[in-house]
Amino acid sequence: MKIVSSLAFAAFMASSTEAFGPAQPLKGAVQNGSGNGVTMKVNIGDRKRRSNICAILDANPTKEIVETELLSDMTSDMVKKCNWKLRKAMIRKIKGQAERYEIDMDASFGVKDIQAEREAKEMAAGAARKTAKEAALKAAAEEFAANQAARKESRAAHKARAEAAAAARKSGSAAPAPAAEAAPVEEAAPAEAPAPAPAAGGAITPKTIKALRDLTGAGMMDCKKALTEAGGDQDEAAEFLRKKGLAQADKKATRVAAEGKIAVSTGSDGKAVMVEVNCETDFVGKDSTFLQYCDRVAGAAATLGGSEDVEALMATEVDGESIEATRQALVSKIGENIQVRRISSRGSGETTVGGYVHMGNIGVLVEIEGGSEELCTDIAMHVAAMNPPFATSDDVPADVLENEKRILTEQALDSGKPAEIVGKMVEGRIRKYLEEKCLVSQTYVKDGDMTVQQLLDKNDAKMIGFSRLVVGEGIEKKVDDFAAEVASMAAGN
Repeated sequence: MKIVSSLAFAAFMASSTEAFGPAQPLKGAVQNGSGNGVTMKVNIGDRKRRSNICAILDANPTKEIVETELLSDMTSDMVKKCNWKLRKAMIRKIKGQAERYEIDMDASFGVKDIQAEREAKEMAAGAARKTAKEAALKAAAEEFAANQAARKESRAAHKARAEAAAAARKSGSAAPAPAAEAAPVEEAAPAEAPAPAPAAGGAITPKTIKALRDLTGAGMMDCKKALTEAGGDQDEAAEFLRKKGLAQADKKATRVAAEGKIAVSTGSDGKAVMVEVNCETDFVGKDSTFLQYCDRVAGAAATLGGSEDVEALMATEVDGESIEATRQALVSKIGENIQVRRISSRGSGETTVGGYVHMGNIGVLVEIEGGSEELCTDIAMHVAAMNPPFATSDDVPADVLENEKRILTEQALDSGKPAEIVGKMVEGRIRKYLEEKCLVSQTYVKDGDMTVQQLLDKNDAKMIGFSRLVVGEGIEKKVDDFAAEVASMAAGN
């Protein structure tokens, strides 16, 4: 093997440079000209933006061009869209030009918005879109109401003309004198330009279908069918959809509704309520229209003064429509059985009440004396996680306690312990049982160094009780045996 010395290698490289010319940039590398020193691998979009900015930099820009073009918002937006390496280089070059003419450069030039700023802008844009949409819906509703009023007035005028014509015909058959009065009626009919308005107003168009959909919330095809049945009359079509919703609600009432949401609300009297509203599928349980109905039900329940009567709740009116009527309309729109199943209320106006809803499926209300709503919420989170059967030992029913004592006594006697020791064993085990089953005796989930009772004592509060609801609790759900169904199909059944 030949060993080439460093001098020989240097001579070889020198000759190679003369033979092959200077080294070329790597494939994919982009180098701006005129010594700006920005060389890196960039995509097509970055290459175009870099080229636009470097064209200004290479032209030895004047102070006016630096102020109006290099430091403009458009250039800043271009820099923001570049990859971070190119963006850093561009900012440095532009800053150098600004310092050259002693121009103050905005610190936010070319710097991308942080997450919080982007969210704020998106929220502002969303609020603007929402305002515009609400304004458009309001304008459409006003236009719809105006059209309805005009159509009613037109129908009334048409009816009046028909009655007048009928009366004129009857009087004309008895004496010729009133017949002359019929002439103005004949002339008045063509003079009334809006006479054909009912036919035009009754036309079924995408606009009238959308207006009925906005009014009732029903599907597009249902609205079209209703307008067809009503001959284009919006009022009759709305009544048709309402009756259809009642029929659908009655038909679907037998179907199992074990999904849904827990909603919580607080009344002006200091009482807190939570309601369980059920649907058939968890998909509908996440629907915005269904969730709005749940909030509507909870708000109505808060006005009942602590009553847990579901029938009274369903008869309560909100914005001129009962909760039951709204439910029927929602069944018609969504196509699932929807039921308001339970109400739970806590508070007396003199106590402190707070609640917590976990993932929309587990709701807890906690009532204490003293303390704060935040404390109630913290304890409610503990109840949601640990599900204690009782709040305090005083809440344990006597028959439950006696049955537990009987079982523990039999276990102790079967172990062969002396009778004088059995009593002490049972007493200790009952104490441990109460510590496990009662909320105030349990170890606080957010701080393992204290119990819930110690947390209450620390905040000068006393436990009164709690309520806990779980969506679908106690409802027998249908379980589909997919394997058996496939086997049955394969067997030709």
